[in-house]
Amino acid sequence: MQGPKNALKTLRAHRRALHRIPEMANHEFQTKDALLSALRALKPDLLRCYGGTGIKAVFFCGKEGAKTLGFRADMDALPVEEKTCLPFCSQNPGFMHACGHDGHMALLLTFLGFVSAKRLELPHNIAAIFQPGEENLLGARDMVRAGILEDPRVDEIYGLHVMPSYRAGTIGLSAGPVMAGNTSLDIRVIGKSAHGAAPHLGVDSILAASQVVLSLEARLTRLSAEEPSLLTFGQIAGGVVRNQLAGETTLRGTLRYFSLKRRDELHRVIAESSSAAAAVFGAKAEVLFDERQYPPVVNDAAVVSKALPLLPEGVLVPQPRQMIAEDFSCYLNERPGFFAFAGVGRGESDAPLHSDRFSFDEEALLPALDFYIRLAQNP
Repeated sequence: MQGPKNALKTLRAHRRALHRIPEMANHEFQTKDALLSALRALKPDLLRCYGGTGIKAVFFCGKEGAKTLGFRADMDALPVEEKTCLPFCSQNPGFMHACGHDGHMALLLTFLGFVSAKRLELPHNIAAIFQPGEENLLGARDMVRAGILEDPRVDEIYGLHVMPSYRAGTIGLSAGPVMAGNTSLDIRVIGKSAHGAAPHLGVDSILAASQVVLSLEARLTRLSAEEPSLLTFGQIAGGVVRNQLAGETTLRGTLRYFSLKRRDELHRVIAESSSAAAAVFGAKAEVLFDERQYPPVVNDAAVVSKALPLLPEGVLVPQPRQMIAEDFSCYLNERPGFFAFAGVGRGESDAPLHSDRFSFDEEALLPALDFYIRLAQNP
């Protein structure tokens, strides 16, 4: 391994260079070019592009029958105007690495510097996956469909996310469900328009939609509490003018869960309860679930049990379930592995993820770098 000072210097250089060039999901062209330049200098045995901007770099250990361990970093940024005033702040107006993906890429590149130099001493092949489109576009699903886990086949896969809610230098890792699945949904409530002075001649879709919201709130709180779930409506739109009954009203929301079994139960309950609630007012309800669903992130128990002893005392912390979603789940549905949290928090003044002031000290990622190296060396 590089000395700590050199590793930190490399980590900072990569992160700050990438932080300057944030790009929207599936348009990470500057980022791709920067990554390819850095990767070519490391002389991987295989370097291949997937889709528009995805990259896979493989370093072979040269041992017959060796497993291939995959490490993933996401590439895209957010449509956020940066307000950190950092000397290496975004040079692409309207975009910012406000979710730490610059740190994920920098960590993986720094780790690959070790892998490049030590590849023939390692017990495993190492595959690095740089993935576009994590933010809301299920880029992981697209990469899986494009074959990024094959040729060579990735046997286990690991990833992590920086977390300002975790103390800097810690790593959260647990077996089982750790991040929620997420489904977007629209409920279209169909009534009949009429003049506001003669509501008896119509069917008020706004009133019916309100009943749908209240009914679902009551119904979902009566489901088993053993497995948490959450339904949130963030938008409601209906009507044309103030003195006319709305003929149609649409509710838009998100649904979160920790197993596909619970997801299917929730889909059924929402469809049934929405129709019943709307019918009380003579309206109809049509429920549309978005096909771009994020499965829950479920860490493989056997892989986690092998990894936990590699984390020094004081670094490992529990990883409670998070209601936020992550498309890393698409890899874990195909291969055993885990998704960890890397603490970067320094105190109460830390800005949260997706904030226009989010940032972190790269030194907080050194334990994660050490963890990656231990994983690569572990027989």
